[in-house]
Amino acid sequence: MHDAALQNNSTGALQLIAAGAVVDAPDYLQFTPLHFAAQEFSVEVATILLDAGAQVNARNVYGNNPLFTAVFNSRGRGELVQLLLSRGADAAAVNNAGQSPIGLARLIGNYDVLQFFEDER
Repeated sequence: MHDAALQNNSTGALQLIAAGAVVDAPDYLQFTPLHFAAQEFSVEVATILLDAGAQVNARNVYGNNPLFTAVFNSRGRGELVQLLLSRGADAAAVNNAGQSPIGLARLIGNYDVLQFFEDER
């Protein structure tokens, strides 16, 4: 499932889910497939994972949820950030370094993404 997320392979993700793959199976650093979909900004795979029950606020060993990963990798694109927020992602979740997704968006001056956090300001 991690490879499908990393490769933005929606067909592969659907096939793995149909075969019974665990959508929240973590790797050795507790990254879930949703973290990898967020890393690669794969809106389609992220939607598939969320629809299959992926936990939107899963934390890796660094304390980052997929929303933090999406903000970090957004490069001004907001679709995945918006999707995760609409599914209940915690914009104020603080990681092990004391940083939150909304704080990261402010820190890096990502105003294109920051607009999706209007309710959090």
